[in-house]
Amino acid sequence: MVKVSVREAVKHYQVSRPTLMKHLKSGKISANKDGQGVWEIDRSELTRVYKVRGKIEGLDQSNLATPNNPINSNENILLQVKLDAAMETIERLEADKADWKQQAQSLARLMPPDGAGEAPKRSLWARIRGS
Repeated sequence: MVKVSVREAVKHYQVSRPTLMKHLKSGKISANKDGQGVWEIDRSELTRVYKVRGKIEGLDQSNLATPNNPINSNENILLQVKLDAAMETIERLEADKADWKQQAQSLARLMPPDGAGEAPKRSLWARIRGS
């Protein structure tokens, strides 16, 4: 287990020093103090709670499964299932849209041309006069 100091944790993880100290004191993050009273925090504890700011030397981030980086987690599996269902729905709606468009074109061919068979429109004044 690789231990880091508070300074290194603030530098490499998305957390401020006051927040980190509050979490250390409240027990949200487990850590130990060395003989000189300096906090030693395990990297796995930090990655469990915080996102990594950038690439850290010696830390393989490809398979981290934390609340902030849920790679290969149940949440990702659930999201993938939902995405697949949504994509199927979109494909079905696009196919239905093509069918409806084809039916509309067929019906449009059956309709008389614009203005055919209709009485000419009269103005309001012509209708009032009765002519």
